[in-house]
Amino acid sequence: MFRYFCENENIDNNVVYVTGGDARHLKTILRAEIGDFISVVTDNNEFSAEIKEINKDDIVCEIVEEINRNNEASIHITLCQGIPKLTKMETIIQQNVELGVKSFIPLITERTVVKLNDKDREQKKLDRWRKIAKESAKQSKRNTIPTVEDIMTVKELIERLKKEDAEIIVPYELEDMKLLKEVLSEVKQNYYIVIGPEGGFDIKEIEMLKEAGAHIVTLGKRILRTETAGVVTVAVVMYACDEMN
Repeated sequence: MFRYFCENENIDNNVVYVTGGDARHLKTILRAEIGDFISVVTDNNEFSAEIKEINKDDIVCEIVEEINRNNEASIHITLCQGIPKLTKMETIIQQNVELGVKSFIPLITERTVVKLNDKDREQKKLDRWRKIAKESAKQSKRNTIPTVEDIMTVKELIERLKKEDAEIIVPYELEDMKLLKEVLSEVKQNYYIVIGPEGGFDIKEIEMLKEAGAHIVTLGKRILRTETAGVVTVAVVMYACDEMN
């Protein structure tokens, strides 16, 4: 069933107006008709709604019933991802939204190859990543759209982490002693997972992350690609916190 994310205040007397790209998708791709049902998701609730009118600029739906279902994880995972080349970031966001990540921080590191010196180009990237997060949230039946925050440097991230009450996990290919499962012996509510780009983290960045309280861990004997490391780490954290049942 098509999922439409909207604010609580956009529902007026049990009527919802679907607009913009969502309306176009319903009309042109899904070939929606009067009498079809969609799922309307707000910050607090999910509803079943019936299509009553299909107009040029919007689709008018009437709330039929509340759906008592919450597909969100009870823990909060923020994935801080060193920006990779090409379209890998899109895949990373898509897959980790499916797993339950609630927020993303695109990260500029010492070894990041991608250069976003132009503000317009940077904004286009962010808009695209946020669109991917929204589409993936619909597909995976999330109750909220994960946020994609503005791009940060490692130093900016560390200043933020110093103020957070969170478990900070940094998989690092040169670490061979500390295991991820050691960090997950006790369940926490808030996790930051920090992944380097294709070239990995510079040792100076690892030292700064350590000083901020990060756990530098190994994911095993085999070296994982940047687009794989985040998915694996998130899945293990979700499993350890009993969020995969």
